[in-house]
Amino acid sequence: MFKRIGLIILSAVLAATTLCGCAFFTHDTERDLQQVVATVSSYDITKTVVVDDGEDEDGFPQTHTEQVTYTTKSVDIYKYDLVQYINNNANSLANQFGSNYEGLYKYGVRMLVNVELITNDVDALIKAGEIKWYEGKFDEATVIDNDYTQYNTVKKNIYSVIDSTLLSIKNDMLEDRNQPTVSTDGDSDISTETTYPVKPEEKNDEDVVETEEWEPSYARYPGVWGDDDNQSLEKEAMRRFIQLLESRVKDDFRLTKEDKEKFEADRKLIDDITDKQGISYVYPAIGQTHLMYYVSGKQIERSQKITALQDYLSKNIEVTDAEVMSAYTALLNEQTSTYSKDISAFDSAMSGNSTVLFYPNDNYFYVKHILLPFSDKQKDELTAYKNRVNVTKAQIEAFRAQLAESIVAYPHVAGEDDKSRPMTVAQIMNEIKAKMLPLAVNTREADLAFDDLIYLYNTDPGAFGNNKGYVVKYKLDEGESETYMQEFVDAARYMRENLSVGEVYYEPIITDYGVHIMYFASTTKPGVATINDYTTPGELQTYYDILKEPIETARNNAAYGKWQSEVLMYNYNAHTKTFDSTFSDLWKK
Repeated sequence: MFKRIGLIILSAVLAATTLCGCAFFTHDTERDLQQVVATVSSYDITKTVVVDDGEDEDGFPQTHTEQVTYTTKSVDIYKYDLVQYINNNANSLANQFGSNYEGLYKYGVRMLVNVELITNDVDALIKAGEIKWYEGKFDEATVIDNDYTQYNTVKKNIYSVIDSTLLSIKNDMLEDRNQPTVSTDGDSDISTETTYPVKPEEKNDEDVVETEEWEPSYARYPGVWGDDDNQSLEKEAMRRFIQLLESRVKDDFRLTKEDKEKFEADRKLIDDITDKQGISYVYPAIGQTHLMYYVSGKQIERSQKITALQDYLSKNIEVTDAEVMSAYTALLNEQTSTYSKDISAFDSAMSGNSTVLFYPNDNYFYVKHILLPFSDKQKDELTAYKNRVNVTKAQIEAFRAQLAESIVAYPHVAGEDDKSRPMTVAQIMNEIKAKMLPLAVNTREADLAFDDLIYLYNTDPGAFGNNKGYVVKYKLDEGESETYMQEFVDAARYMRENLSVGEVYYEPIITDYGVHIMYFASTTKPGVATINDYTTPGELQTYYDILKEPIETARNNAAYGKWQSEVLMYNYNAHTKTFDSTFSDLWKK
């Protein structure tokens, strides 16, 4: 779920984590970027904590309260920081402010100040023991009580930025060579900077502590996978990435003597690994260098602290079963009344993927698929063949089937094609048969297993993270057109009539896009979905979970709004100063 704190503040932090950002304007190098645009003075934050005193002689728990005071450091925010923030948030800020440049820059200053104030409050909560955290900065952290949970989260996010930047550099190089770039299209709910989405790791329960340090897998190392050309390309991208890091700190007036000494140690480490092991093996070390921390890691660390504050503010928020049941009853009553009278409303809800609790008929079902696509060359050949004079439908289908025999597909490793393992459609189908046939009688395991296969082989962006799959209408109304290609829906309806839920249709379905390997995911039946019913055979989520989420989100937003008005705004007014005169030249012509 997305809380207001994330939407309002996190952009100011996360903008700085993007190493390959676009420029909103060309800044005049004569301007003095070392001018201070705002200051946050030092102040004390006092937190009241409850201390456990054990049990008394009668076995009753005993506690007392203590005051823990944290003294913040004074901070100067420079015009350099402001310009960087505006550059990195160019698109969203342009949409929000248009030509109101004065409002844009003043907003930027306020966001940068708020980040400092929020971080101060989180650090006070960490000192008071209210938020768990490691000691020190990430690149020199000491993990307490063998709890790597927060440390690993920061580290994983740092490597996400590294991977994203490497991909951007790789695409720049491909563009320079007039070669196709690597697409980053994917399901909008899946966070990825790779060609294909990587299946999200299952979230740990809040009480589960990670006791081992996370390390990036070998599959993510650049310059290791694929053919010689791809390996060479990725190794060069890694070299340029290191140069990019170093260019970001070159001549930075904010650097301390300690920063410079650490950078020099980082350079020696990188050179040593490169000489002894190769540039690819710098990857697992680069994420923990001070270079990476200074350029991007510090902001990632802050973003995670803000997330920790979100969790802290919402930890005592509860949504009762009665409230969820009330939401369920209201929605069910509304749908029962509406859909019983107006079947078109039901059709609209199904096509829009709304949460449906009342089914007046069984006219809908769900399928999942794996798309093994035609290459661009094959698509061009198919188009040319279809444009021939007097070519029949049967001839087109035969030609398309012939093309399908020549499709070359690749399993995905860490979201990229493993070009070292080219596979035919038949080979992939055999792999899927071996995986799925034994699970045909276990719909839960079959559903989960096919999802894994989607992440392994599929190229259709809409299939990733789509728990239910694609909804198909069994019988169309008079005059109603198909939503999907005819071959796809014909196969889907065949599965509904001849297969059981949890089975794969082992006849490859060929459309103009390529070959589809289809899976019968679930059906609907007339009647009511109960609150504790699972939404899919894979049993990942119940209707209770779905209906609870918006209630919880609204309360989390309210909790942040209260904290914002009582704490953040007070500290902003009491402990900060802004100096419009030092940055007004940025919007004045």
